[in-house]
Amino acid sequence: MKTRLWRGVILFSVVLLAGAGRLDAAPLEICQPAATENWATASNWSCSHAPTGADAVTIPSGVTLTLSADGDAGDLTLTTPGTRVSLGAGVMLNVYGTLATTGATTSATIAGEGRVRMVGGSRSLFAPNWGAGSTGLRLEIALDNGAVGSSNQAIKGGQILVSSGTYSTTADVRPDDGAANTGRLDIAAGATLITAGNIERTATNGTQASSIIVSGTLASSGAYISANTITIANGGLLRVRRNTGLTIAGAINYAVGGTLEYAGSTAQTTGGELTTTVANLTVANAAGVTLDKSTTVNGQLALTGGGLATTGAYTLTLGDAAVCTGDYEVTGSIQRINPSLATGYCFGHPNTVLTFTAGTPPTSVSLKVSRGAPPFAGAVMRQYTLIAPGFSGAATVRLHYLDSELNGATEANLHLWRFDGARWRLMGRSAIDPTNNYVELAGVTTFSDWAIAEDGEPTAVTVIDFSAEARPDGVHLAWETADETRNAGFHILRSDSPYTDGQRITTSLIPSQTAGGVGGARYTFVDPLPSVAATRFYWLEDVDLGGATARHGPVVVTQHLLWLPLVTAPE
Repeated sequence: MKTRLWRGVILFSVVLLAGAGRLDAAPLEICQPAATENWATASNWSCSHAPTGADAVTIPSGVTLTLSADGDAGDLTLTTPGTRVSLGAGVMLNVYGTLATTGATTSATIAGEGRVRMVGGSRSLFAPNWGAGSTGLRLEIALDNGAVGSSNQAIKGGQILVSSGTYSTTADVRPDDGAANTGRLDIAAGATLITAGNIERTATNGTQASSIIVSGTLASSGAYISANTITIANGGLLRVRRNTGLTIAGAINYAVGGTLEYAGSTAQTTGGELTTTVANLTVANAAGVTLDKSTTVNGQLALTGGGLATTGAYTLTLGDAAVCTGDYEVTGSIQRINPSLATGYCFGHPNTVLTFTAGTPPTSVSLKVSRGAPPFAGAVMRQYTLIAPGFSGAATVRLHYLDSELNGATEANLHLWRFDGARWRLMGRSAIDPTNNYVELAGVTTFSDWAIAEDGEPTAVTVIDFSAEARPDGVHLAWETADETRNAGFHILRSDSPYTDGQRITTSLIPSQTAGGVGGARYTFVDPLPSVAATRFYWLEDVDLGGATARHGPVVVTQHLLWLPLVTAPE
């Protein structure tokens, strides 16, 4: 007599609910073998046929079924302990439902050189009783494209292959073929393994499997990945979600085309997964990532979802062919080695670029980005430090900024400034792009600290003292400057009120004593006033090399007339 399992009250309800879950693909008939026999022997089954993907299969204690050709099952329940299934070489047992055991001891329940394949749509793949005990198991997760197989159970097998779909687990994945340094995990191109557990041979941290090869996506929020060799292959992606990175036992390497990605939800610090050289590095974490070591990126630096920070002595080196993508950027130290002429080299952002246009390029270029404070009053709230040993010639410098860093400046007025060791000097610009937030200057011959600011700050001259004193012959004005990098000279203005514009009283420009140079000077000017008591206000007006003016003051002077008695000599 056949035993059938109906998963609905009436057939009509099954049809209506078919799209809501697994009901349309759920096993409808229970199949149980009578004795040890070949899987394909129809007469050995209670359902009178070899099981299909629509059958719930239970193999009782004392029965071992051998597969010499591919077979199917819906749910597959194995009675423990003992071997319930033996798979011939190259044979596949396709499971469309859930894999379960009747007890926690799962060792050797499935044996042989064949493979158990979890196939079909989204569902829970392993029942709560399933344990990570079958060291010799060859397990493949080959779900439909877009399907997600979930599990809260650890799995173990000599060979574990995720060939299609996504396997998402909160527990460990343990490649283990029964001896130290054995077991293999493969994630095929297009497939994804998501785990919150560890990937190691056993439950003991640091026990290494033989190999892990990632050609698809491995997304880990666990703590450990342990294998003799861990390869992120061409097209493969290691996605790290743990905030302190991973502990790696074994050797991890990134093939050309392999990518390391950080995708945590809080600020992350890199761990053992970051090697001294990676092919491609992606930050998809809005809270940002901080390097715990120096590293070199030879391919794409993609800061598409968050920024990257280097601290202390750590440096991010970009290889000769490295490119920068994304809206975020690197804060800290970045370098390039042996740059060539006529090539634009990005430094952590697509619009932070140096191009050596003529002469001898440097042996290396380092760029440090410091953010959060303006290098001088009115400047954009970031500073660049450029060092290019061995450089002799000309370069084009393009520096990026954020709208949030403008510090009250008008974008259209932004220029590049350079610190010469004594003061900030306006260098100018050859291009500006307020949409993409950069200022560019060609013909640069010297590197040091650089800033972005409007062309009026710092001023062309730094006045450190301005004073006035009334004397019998008039008002003596004196001023002193600290430097006059762009100063052409001065005028004096006078008014009877601090609220009205002063009138220029100098008939010609008082020329700068150190125009265009470093260092200041002292100046004096005498205003010969009429003999009338009054309070007067004076301004010092500096004129830069481009004709722009800025005022200093006012200083105030009050002149008093003295009445002296008439003294006559005696006759």
